[in-house]
Amino acid sequence: MGELFNIEKVLGFCEKICYFFIVNLLFIVSNLLALLFLLFVGAGQIRECLPLFLLSLLPMAPALSAVMYTMNRLIHGTEGRALRDYKKGYCMDLMQKIGLGTGQLLVIFICWTNIEFFTKQIRILPLAVLFIILFAIAVLVTPNLYMLVSRYEMGNLHIAKTAVTLLFAKPVFTLGNVVALGIVLAAFEISAGTTVLFMGSIYGFLVMFMNQSVMQKLEDN
Repeated sequence: MGELFNIEKVLGFCEKICYFFIVNLLFIVSNLLALLFLLFVGAGQIRECLPLFLLSLLPMAPALSAVMYTMNRLIHGTEGRALRDYKKGYCMDLMQKIGLGTGQLLVIFICWTNIEFFTKQIRILPLAVLFIILFAIAVLVTPNLYMLVSRYEMGNLHIAKTAVTLLFAKPVFTLGNVVALGIVLAAFEISAGTTVLFMGSIYGFLVMFMNQSVMQKLEDN
């Protein structure tokens, strides 16, 4: 019985690893446009081709939401088949997620355009600093946006307000989200071949795991 129990533990662990791998593979496939941009245009050309790069990131919104959804199920032990869970997380309120992602990318584009304008064309330091702050907020709020849209039925405006509120009201969790991304990027630098197999899933898992108490408080309210 002891050996059987150990075998079940090993098989359960292997199932979790497979779940991580399949979800990450689906995430990569969903963001194929961004990968093709980085492969054929290059990361060094993002600044010059920013509109094209942002357009290639549009599928990121439902894909990241799907990762958050699957990882939340995994944390609560309610996961099923990886493909089915990912598909449900991706397709559920799909147009809302695309609209939310489009709005975020538009804000990022506007902020970056104004940063370029007020730092190079007409140098006005206060406006440049203002748009730099807004740009940072638009980027840092990303995990909050797709964590909320993957979990709750809320309008996009409400989601955006709640995400920004959490960004400032919960600085520890905001720092944790940044650290989670930093861990994934550091692992990618150390072993890119292995990390690319799990980086999307690991990032989503870390974000959802660290923010469980925040989500519980939102649900209690």
